[in-house]
Amino acid sequence: MRIVNAGLLILMFSVGVFAQGNSVDAVVADVNGEKITVGDVLYEMGKLTTDAQQKILQDPNGKTELVNSIIRKKLLVAEAKSYGIDTLDFVKKAVQRSAEDIYAQVLLGTIQQQNSQVTDEEISKFYNDNDSLFRVPVRYHIAQIVLPDEKKAQDLYKKLKKGKISWDDAVKENPGMGNNKSGDAGWMFANQIVPAAQNALKDMSNGDISEPINVGSTYYIIKLIESEPERKLTLEEAKNNIAQYLSQKKGQNAIVDYQNKLYMHAKISIDNAVLNSINLGGQQAPPPNK
Repeated sequence: MRIVNAGLLILMFSVGVFAQGNSVDAVVADVNGEKITVGDVLYEMGKLTTDAQQKILQDPNGKTELVNSIIRKKLLVAEAKSYGIDTLDFVKKAVQRSAEDIYAQVLLGTIQQQNSQVTDEEISKFYNDNDSLFRVPVRYHIAQIVLPDEKKAQDLYKKLKKGKISWDDAVKENPGMGNNKSGDAGWMFANQIVPAAQNALKDMSNGDISEPINVGSTYYIIKLIESEPERKLTLEEAKNNIAQYLSQKKGQNAIVDYQNKLYMHAKISIDNAVLNSINLGGQQAPPPNK
């Protein structure tokens, strides 16, 4: 199998930059003659957690801070080399292990990419074979009034039923408690609603209001604005999600198969005596005498 360019990982991080006409080799900064490129910046960005990335994207000075962090690291690396730290055996071993991780990741990423293509026929078959996965439950658009006790809830319900107060005025007079607000609650699937409210909604028509519903120490009066019956997603609606799922599954299976094939064809020997002497929970035990 032909392996694609080893720069695949960097290219994954650089789509947005290419869209702006920049190259991963464009120079962003220079530190004592050593250049920092767009690719270096993208690589450092890709190493960060999602939260850290968001902070950089939202901060007007985020890019500058990211480049400054690279500059500080470059200075530390140069200083370390001046002390000969790069020649220490344990450092060289650590670098080798990191390189091995990168080689393996790029190879497996390539194997996954080359084996993740999904056909329309495969998508249609998965859709037809998994009917229950594409069932969308009943959906309700509701409004609510949140009340602190049963008496107040019952009194308000009677006023609403007799037309002595409008729904909008009732919401204004009873705004809710804390984060539990009265008003439009938006669309909700049936399985997102507490059972007592589900039971009430089953028998309601658009515009109806429910009797007070007790949930814990709080009472709710709900109004059904509109509803959508249970339905099945169309193939067109589900197509992208199916393709993504099948693509990921095929890619992962290809990775497992590829690794198993390599393992089966390799000449491997394991010294179980040494293996069993390793204390993974702490300091390594000495190997047994032979």
